[in-house]
Amino acid sequence: MCDRTVRFGVLCDMLDAISKARNVSVKRKHLRTFFDQVYTDREYYSAVRLMLPGLDKERPAYGLKEAVLARCLCDALAISKDSTDARRLVNWKRGSNIFNGSAGNFPLVAHDVLSRRLSSSPGDLTIRDVNAFLDRFAMGETRDDKASILSLLVKRTSAQEMTWIIRIILKDLKLGISEKTVFHELHPDAERLMNVTCDLKLVCESLKDRNKRIRSRDVTPGMPLRPQLASRVRDVDEAWKKFGGRRIIAECKFDGDRIQIHKIGNKVHFFSRSVIDHKEYTEGMSWVICKHVKVEKCILDGEMMVWNKVTNRFADFGSNQAAARSAKDGLETDQHLCYVAFDILYAGEETLIDQPLHERQKVLQQVVEPLKGYLEVLLPGGDAALDEKQPPWSIFVNSVEEVNKFFLQNVENREEGILLKDLESKWDAGDRSEKWLKLKPDYVHAESDLDALIIGCFIGSGRQGGEISQFLLGLAEKPKSGGLPTRFFSFCRVGTGLSDNERHDLVCKLKPYLKRNERNARPPDCYILTNIGKERPDFWVEQPDKSVIVEVTSDIRSIRSLYFTTPYSLRFPRIRRVRYDKPWYDCLDVSTLQQIMQSRDGGIAHPKEHERRDRKRPRVVVRGKRAALSLPIVPSHLLVTDISGIKQETTIFKGLVFHFLNTDQENPKGHLHKLVIQNGGRFAMNLSASVTHIIAAEKRGIQYKAAALGRDVIHVSWFLDCCAQKALVPLRPRYFLHLSKESKGKLPEDIDEFGDNFYEDLDVNDLKQMFTNMDRMHILMSKSEVCRFEDKHFRKEPYGEFCGCIIYFWSLHHIQDEEIQAVAKVALKRLELGLLFRKGEVTKNLKYATHMIVYFSDKHPISLGGILRTLSPADRLIVLKDMLQIVKHTWLEDSLEKKIRLNEDSYNLKNRTEITNIERDFVAEARAEEGQTYEAVKFQTPSPECCREGTDFPDRDEQKEASKLDVMEKSENEKCTGKDQKVAIKRVTDDDLDEQGVLIQRHSEDADVMHDTDMKDTSPSYKLHPEADKSSAKMDAFQQVPDLLYSDHKIQDIQTKESAQKSVDFDAFTSDEYLKKLPAVEAASTLYNIHHQPPSLVRLNEETSGGLEKAERTLQNAPKKKVSYKTLVQKFFDA
Repeated sequence: MCDRTVRFGVLCDMLDAISKARNVSVKRKHLRTFFDQVYTDREYYSAVRLMLPGLDKERPAYGLKEAVLARCLCDALAISKDSTDARRLVNWKRGSNIFNGSAGNFPLVAHDVLSRRLSSSPGDLTIRDVNAFLDRFAMGETRDDKASILSLLVKRTSAQEMTWIIRIILKDLKLGISEKTVFHELHPDAERLMNVTCDLKLVCESLKDRNKRIRSRDVTPGMPLRPQLASRVRDVDEAWKKFGGRRIIAECKFDGDRIQIHKIGNKVHFFSRSVIDHKEYTEGMSWVICKHVKVEKCILDGEMMVWNKVTNRFADFGSNQAAARSAKDGLETDQHLCYVAFDILYAGEETLIDQPLHERQKVLQQVVEPLKGYLEVLLPGGDAALDEKQPPWSIFVNSVEEVNKFFLQNVENREEGILLKDLESKWDAGDRSEKWLKLKPDYVHAESDLDALIIGCFIGSGRQGGEISQFLLGLAEKPKSGGLPTRFFSFCRVGTGLSDNERHDLVCKLKPYLKRNERNARPPDCYILTNIGKERPDFWVEQPDKSVIVEVTSDIRSIRSLYFTTPYSLRFPRIRRVRYDKPWYDCLDVSTLQQIMQSRDGGIAHPKEHERRDRKRPRVVVRGKRAALSLPIVPSHLLVTDISGIKQETTIFKGLVFHFLNTDQENPKGHLHKLVIQNGGRFAMNLSASVTHIIAAEKRGIQYKAAALGRDVIHVSWFLDCCAQKALVPLRPRYFLHLSKESKGKLPEDIDEFGDNFYEDLDVNDLKQMFTNMDRMHILMSKSEVCRFEDKHFRKEPYGEFCGCIIYFWSLHHIQDEEIQAVAKVALKRLELGLLFRKGEVTKNLKYATHMIVYFSDKHPISLGGILRTLSPADRLIVLKDMLQIVKHTWLEDSLEKKIRLNEDSYNLKNRTEITNIERDFVAEARAEEGQTYEAVKFQTPSPECCREGTDFPDRDEQKEASKLDVMEKSENEKCTGKDQKVAIKRVTDDDLDEQGVLIQRHSEDADVMHDTDMKDTSPSYKLHPEADKSSAKMDAFQQVPDLLYSDHKIQDIQTKESAQKSVDFDAFTSDEYLKKLPAVEAASTLYNIHHQPPSLVRLNEETSGGLEKAERTLQNAPKKKVSYKTLVQKFFDA
């Protein structure tokens, strides 16, 4: 298969698999499979240029990034610029409440938009087709041209394929593998060939046979090489150990642009590290190279700098472009370009990369003729246009002392650092081994720590997409004596140095005071800006007095500010820590910054400090055995802070003793101890009775738990606020991490148990801390309490009409026509959405519902009985309760239309007469299925008072007991006297009584257990239904008496007039003949009384005969005992 036949979708599937795989070996396997089995025609370039778009130099630059691409995509998809999707694409960094997961990742945002508009099936484009489209896209000059190409692409690709095309255009595939991995799987020699040619097409075409190795390729002028790189070391000693006694040279590390010069006759190329030909240097440097390089073809490696003729030294970093523009425009200035050559890779017709460094330096000296201020050669011992006051730029070093001396000289001379090189090393393109080492002052000691104020925030991308990741810092304009600063100058932009948690805490602190920087909106008047894009944040800190100071550190070399209003800025700044302890007005001012720069002359504040520290280092005497390491006896966290030299400034903590727990990185314990001493207090390392204040940063750790057992714990912010305001700040709720029981008992009358003062206003921080300290049991409410609260307070609120209503939508069983049923479903769905919008709830479980909504129309009426027949037995009981409202759907429809909750009476489908008739019908049907005939079932009605749950029956009222237990029915065809009775025993609750206290009759689901008692002599006999011992008894015991077999209620000593003196012989109840004649429910109740526990092995919801067989087997081993009739009755009643 080749690029003409392999679908682009296949490549996308492979890229998807690589991006999702976590193991590098799995990623390699996907690549290997693609090259071995899919892409078999050896025309690898078409695919590899899509996999490594950053290395593809054949295709012109696309000339756009995410912002322009978003607008092109909107045009291609014909999306209105005011639509939600268009705003999501344009504002891809910010995200939204709904799609916040893809914020900051433009391809993912685009995929969300594309997936709703493009097909999910793969398109018909091949890899070659996609490359052709991208070539046309890169050639498009206007946004309309590019949008028209995208519109053709979206018509022939899926959302997945278009997302990968977007990643290719942005040259950021995020595969989780480097180019080295791709080259390794393509061919063993691919990376080496790429390093010396930087030509992806040449690499792919030269390595078509993946099993054939190639010899080393010579470098060619005009074809850039990847530079050899240096590894960094922390100090001079480490560097010296790595070389292990080899011959080395030390060179000054210049702070310019690494440029590789290729000379071919009179044509000169200036290639950067990223293999870009900087043609802007042509006017200022080509004539110098052509005149002072003595060979026709040459490759030089060095640094492009700017020489200042007035100061006779190199200018500050960042001046190259200005000097190049001046040369192009023919302007005569005090500064001009200067190239410092330190290596040569090709000369004449000979490649030099395989020769050692000292041989290459000899050739460099022969080929290049220096020109002061324009072309310098960096050689050990060379004069290199130096005056007598400057240290040499390159020397041979023979000891660690010589390296250290050379390093310090360069630091004092404001240079970037030094390079140490092995004289025997060959040139290795792209290598970062230990052949070259670099040592910079910021690796060692010298850094600048400046306090700056945050004045703006930037939204990040990628992993920090949609979140604030960088900050714009400002310095104050020096105020008049005694005043506070009112204006701030932009200083630098910083985003590194903080952990995710530290950044989150800082953003939370600033968030209430941030104002979005809208397009074309003016910044706050208190900020002085240049209005260049780099200093236009996404959010402004609207009030400087609400902002936070950060301590920012950087490389020792400051740079002249090009993008910010301060005269100097920082290179590679990073946040050292957040200074919550400092007030906003204590930030550095611009005039102080200028004094620092002038006093340092651009160097470090104490250039001799490293040397002094070196001299003070004790000499190590090596004897027979290695000296044991000196380890501290006391753990570091228990060491007392050194407070010598700390001067007392205030007395606000006089008489107070502090003990600190769980301190954070921003405020380490040693720093807090020093603040205590500065403000007249004392601190204790151990928690003792003398401690007056326990301070902690958070609730965690064993020490905190121990301290919180009987003491108050205060948040560290109170301590820092006291230090900042130079006064004891009153303890507000926000400052308490824990209040002991003793303190809660001593609270004044005007403060509640949570620390809230009735007469003082709270702010957000107070509430947040109080909620954190609350016991969760104080705030838990049952659902019924919540419903009552909402119904009382929110029912009259807009859109709160159905607060507390829980709606069950009944299925459309009564509509047979499918089209009408579909329309009804849509109508009910619309009502459901309207209900939810007005604070109602929807449930699929009927037992939680307050209303059942039934679709009702003249053409499709439905009765309550029809509804009940579609429900399960358990749901029938719920429906017949008075608590559940069964209403037509028009009730909800009219209520939503009138925006008020209407009375349900005129829409109700339930009425008392119909319920009574339904219950009688269901009971009769159940009896008929068992072979019994009853014309009517009548219940004696107990009073409502005796049916309340929790009533103590035995000693309250005999009439109540009789009313509850005397639930009987009599046949209308015979008189019930004496021994001939039909006894119905039933559990009576509030749900079984109507408003008048009349017992509601139930259908077969809750039918009473009935049996006939025919007392002849002393042996009981029962009237049986015809099929008692067969499987036709369909009334399940658990359906008739749901909790009967699983109740362990306490047995009540209840007597009734009829059963008080009766007792039943155990043998009679357990005889085989007797059990076989019993209905299913009565057999279960008998077994229950025998064992006094739920007989789980006799689940009578199976066939009756099977249950009786199990009962008989159980009774064979049952103990013999007497069971009174009243106990049997009570068991039924409790169940």
